[in-house]
Amino acid sequence: MNLSHIAMQILELGLLVLASYFGGRLARKMRIGEVIGQILGGILIGPHFLLLVNRWLTSHPAIAGLKVMHPLSAFFETRFEDYMGIMEGMHFFVFLFLGIVAFSLGEELHWNRLKQVGFKASLICLLQAFTTWFALTMVFRFIFHTSWIVALLIGSIGIATAPALTFILMSKYKVEGQLKNILANIVVLDDVIEVIVFSITLSVAVAMKSGIHISVQHIITDLGLEIGLAILLGFLLYLFLRFAIRSYTHEHPLSDDDSDESLLSTVLSDHPTPSVEIFLIIIGAVAVIIALAMNLDLPFLVVAVVAGIFVANFHTNALFDSLKLKDVMPVFNLLFFGIIGASVQIETFSFETVFFVLGYFVIRTIAKLAGNWIGCRITGQDPKITASIPKLMLPQAGMAAVETILVARTLGGADGELIFNTIVPALVIFELVGAYLSEQTLIKWKEWVIGEKEAIQSAGISIQSGDESAIHEMMPLPVMTLEERDGGYSKTEVIEHLLDTLFERRYITDREYTRNAIFEREQLGSTVLIDQVALPHCRSEAIDEPVIIGCRLPSPVLWNIKPDKKVKLVFMIISPKQKPEDHLRALQWLARALSSGELSHLSVDSATT
Repeated sequence: MNLSHIAMQILELGLLVLASYFGGRLARKMRIGEVIGQILGGILIGPHFLLLVNRWLTSHPAIAGLKVMHPLSAFFETRFEDYMGIMEGMHFFVFLFLGIVAFSLGEELHWNRLKQVGFKASLICLLQAFTTWFALTMVFRFIFHTSWIVALLIGSIGIATAPALTFILMSKYKVEGQLKNILANIVVLDDVIEVIVFSITLSVAVAMKSGIHISVQHIITDLGLEIGLAILLGFLLYLFLRFAIRSYTHEHPLSDDDSDESLLSTVLSDHPTPSVEIFLIIIGAVAVIIALAMNLDLPFLVVAVVAGIFVANFHTNALFDSLKLKDVMPVFNLLFFGIIGASVQIETFSFETVFFVLGYFVIRTIAKLAGNWIGCRITGQDPKITASIPKLMLPQAGMAAVETILVARTLGGADGELIFNTIVPALVIFELVGAYLSEQTLIKWKEWVIGEKEAIQSAGISIQSGDESAIHEMMPLPVMTLEERDGGYSKTEVIEHLLDTLFERRYITDREYTRNAIFEREQLGSTVLIDQVALPHCRSEAIDEPVIIGCRLPSPVLWNIKPDKKVKLVFMIISPKQKPEDHLRALQWLARALSSGELSHLSVDSATT
């Protein structure tokens, strides 16, 4: 290796970083997604785009002959092959990054988190994953006439979902509660299913490429053995990390005298904080073990996921915090998407390629929407959840991009090229369309609770005469006092009792719909207004005029667990969806009346009388 080759390596790394950074920054300003800009930046400095530039210069000798173009022409004649080879050599980073991503999935598969997922979210995930895999596989096999293995690989990659953009938007619009919890659980299980299906399918593809006859026996024995060995390697990686990253009790903190201890013995405590040292240990260990798995032709993604599961359940899932270092991970992401862009073989694009890209985009979109919608309907999700989840599951980026590169390098030839040129351009479309749909979906979701916080916070503002009488009409029923009973009441029982009363007296027409709306609102955030007073509320299509019903409780009822809140007085507000102003006025009036003492006869102190 001579200095000129080293200089070219340094040059390409610098170009890759700068192109990806400024591409992402420009895209962010244009509000089209930072990832798209990073990929486009990588394309512009990638060898495949430069190859098109060279072809254009060759076909225009008058321009190529200009003196100012001589350095560029000389570069293509003498250094371009070296440039292309160096960029190809950077692909090792893509596989390392995929291994780290797969390892980090293990954090989400902690037993306690799995218990929280529940059967319903699992069923939604399985249905949408199978629908997507089946639809893409069948279309590419029987309509696009690809081989079975190409169709199966495209189908498996199509399962993967990249929700990063959606969760950023959720943070922006402050969306919490049931929607966020269900989406997070579905996405995690979706990615785990995708890794397993993809790894098995790729193993079959490698076996077929090697001329091995594939049979049911082969899948059960040989592939079963590969999965078993992958799990064993994952367990060995877990043992190494457990030994290397020791746990210390809080009762024995490190003292100044421990400063001479080795790095590995001083890195972690029982509840470690993110650190570069932990990050480096994880990177090094994962790199070694996935390299070993790749050399043994084992599904290295399974190795990484298994190790992450063991670490999360039997060591400390706080370790994963070091994989989220804000000053380190943006660099990894930038390099990853830059390399993905530089690998796009745009010189091979054709009308057929565009046809495949659009086909993949359309079929995956339909399958994801249909699969998630069917899953939500079968599991009886609230209509707003059913309308939101399918659109929020559309984005696709990182995991799919890395696996596409892995397939292209493993299969090679026309099959690898077809898969790469189909999926990578489609990812850009999914980022654009996914960003738009996700934002519009979250805005629509937020509409039904918008203004509640502001209405309560502005409770001190006086309400115009006439408004008060209108609000009093919303409360046609006297405030009831529940009978005292052994064991008291639960929050759910109080809400059910109020709903029963409204339904029996025909103030609401659809009890279950209203019940779902009330409990969905409870999931979104606390409805405890002031100490010992709760205001469960919703806007519903099952009511024509707004109504308020209240009750006093014989003993305090636990309303919130975190933070711990108990209540003795409950007002339920239900208003028609088409009259949001009545809903906010009722909230504001109750908040002001309770805080100013206008409802002193309903005070918490008198609730026990």
